[in-house]
Amino acid sequence: MLRFRVPASTTNLGHGFDCLGIALAAANTISVEPASTTMVSAPGAPDDGLQRMATTVRDACAKRWSVPLPGFTVRVGGDVPVARGMGSSSTIYLGVAAACQQLAGRPFAKQELLEIAAAEEGHPDNAAAACMGGFTIVAATPQGLRWSRFAVPSDLVAVVAIPPFEVKTSEARRILPQQVERAELVRSLQRSALITAVLASGRISELTGLFDDAWHEQYRATVNPGLIEARAAAHQAGAMGTILSGSGSTVLSFSQRARAGEVANAVLASYRTRSVTAEVRTLEFDNTGLEAL
Repeated sequence: MLRFRVPASTTNLGHGFDCLGIALAAANTISVEPASTTMVSAPGAPDDGLQRMATTVRDACAKRWSVPLPGFTVRVGGDVPVARGMGSSSTIYLGVAAACQQLAGRPFAKQELLEIAAAEEGHPDNAAAACMGGFTIVAATPQGLRWSRFAVPSDLVAVVAIPPFEVKTSEARRILPQQVERAELVRSLQRSALITAVLASGRISELTGLFDDAWHEQYRATVNPGLIEARAAAHQAGAMGTILSGSGSTVLSFSQRARAGEVANAVLASYRTRSVTAEVRTLEFDNTGLEAL
């Protein structure tokens, strides 16, 4: 049995669309047991989605490395919710790719796993954060994916509100415009640079005010009811900033550890006033990333 722990992730961080991400201290365990056939099975899965994803990764790995790979049984356990903007699909892509890497007799190489997972997912930000851990910046270059990572200070935590509805990434991307106004682009570049500098230097008090007015969130707010109210409530309670985690539906507030309880209560109350029962958790950030168990 091959087992890998893969953390959840939050991405975009407001303005860093498809390039900024942080790993969260919630995780899935991906368990893979080789079979004597070429079939991939996912017993206990609610539908065929896990089987299809695992088969796609297995076939991509076999093609990439020009080696035959066996069938296997795959199981997922953990506390990363599905279709909530916390990188659940990345945990599967990375965990299965890591198992295939081992089945192929290859050395454990995170760069290789990142490239496989990002290719399957279509964007690299969740995969980079979950694979490498910490705060990550990733970009496609002619030479392949390039990334940098920085450890997240322990005093910075995430207050996440997970509503009872899903937002599919594909649907959340379809509602975005094909072009962005120059002023929005400039603001996004400026804020992304500042967020990166502040997190890389560990000066977390300077994060306050940097996450507002992200261009994509004004469109995605239509499929994420409660975002605006949760942001206002978190701000009043002392949060440094509030974002859509990925494309939603999770809303994430950055907070210093000492204020996290107040922020969590305020965000929970904002959903209750809308008669929405959201699960609110306070999570640390994960500086380890993907690891074998």
